[in-house]
Amino acid sequence: MKNLIKIIVLVFLLTCSFLLNVDAKEKISLYFFHGDGCPHCAEEEKLLKKLDKKYDIEIVKYEVWYNKNNQKLLEKVKRKMDISTNGVPVTIIGPTVFVGYQTSYEVKIERAIKYYLNNPKNYQNYVTKIKNSTFKDEKIIDYFNESDKKTDTSTTIKIPLIGKVNLKNISIVSASAVIGLVDGFNPCAMWVLLFLISMLLGMKNRKRMWALGITFLTVSALVYMMIMLSWLNIVIHVTTSILFRNIIALIAIVGAIINLNSYRKTSSSGCEVVDDNKRKKIFTKIKKFTTEKSFLLALLGVISLAISVNVIELACSAGLPIVFTQILALNNIKGISAFLYTLIYIFFFLLDDLIIFTVAMVTTKIVGISTKYNKYSYLIGGIIMLIIGILLFIKPEWIMIQFSK
Repeated sequence: MKNLIKIIVLVFLLTCSFLLNVDAKEKISLYFFHGDGCPHCAEEEKLLKKLDKKYDIEIVKYEVWYNKNNQKLLEKVKRKMDISTNGVPVTIIGPTVFVGYQTSYEVKIERAIKYYLNNPKNYQNYVTKIKNSTFKDEKIIDYFNESDKKTDTSTTIKIPLIGKVNLKNISIVSASAVIGLVDGFNPCAMWVLLFLISMLLGMKNRKRMWALGITFLTVSALVYMMIMLSWLNIVIHVTTSILFRNIIALIAIVGAIINLNSYRKTSSSGCEVVDDNKRKKIFTKIKKFTTEKSFLLALLGVISLAISVNVIELACSAGLPIVFTQILALNNIKGISAFLYTLIYIFFFLLDDLIIFTVAMVTTKIVGISTKYNKYSYLIGGIIMLIIGILLFIKPEWIMIQFSK
């Protein structure tokens, strides 16, 4: 009898242990690192509220802009999980990480939750491990993304010369082209190019004409691009600051006012930045190196001219490059993607110069763009900067979302 009782007690204890283990199954946790006042974060919070009601998951929020302990935790998590970002939000579900926020994440985050609910063996709470210092630098496998690649319909296409472009980001491609094109009708650079062409046309050596002209355009493009990418690198690191965003908004609005005011005025050159004395000095410089016997000295003269002209162009643009880099930063676009979008900007920025130079070299006649077109570029540029400047002040999330679709 005693043996029978022992067996019953043993079976009971084993059953209870089994039931406890079943009930103790790890709950799926979603970790949301955000900043108070971040528009991206505010949009994702709306989604997380819906998901919290819909699924049996735990949503853990860490505010990192004003909480130093949470900042340290996020830095530790990024280091251990090899996450590369300087902004928020950062959303983590087991081994799956979402950096930033865009409308396409709405469906993907929900798919990730469903995946780990249906495949709990592939879920591990890495954030808790890192927080409790029990993480042992183990290999992290993102099972969800590996599975999702096989089922998700790709929205990426390959464009010759440019490479892979996500169709959801096509509006940023459009922004790059439109703003670059408007910036390209820059009267402060146009008169320099036209005078340079007039001097080149006086040469007998056509190879030298092409070489000096192409060098001027190439160096101009490279310098302008380097300035923009350098500025973007600064903007990305401080774009989470509301104060900095408002400063950019103010610059955009001031630039818009300057452009719209320039639209009202008429000028022979169209450039209000360079006065007559400076213009004469540039003319003298161009005459000097275009008549130089040494090709190397002439080439160095063209390079120095291109560098100095780009400084003038930035002043004359009155904020368009700054506005463009802010759009990239707000959409968390960096690395190769930022390079490609800036390359598109530079191509359209240089397009009118390329056309004018090529036509002039082929026909040996100067073909310029009248001040009427320069005048309308001021109008279009002013309107673009005014709209973006106002949005940066009152609805920055519209820029983030609309330019990410």
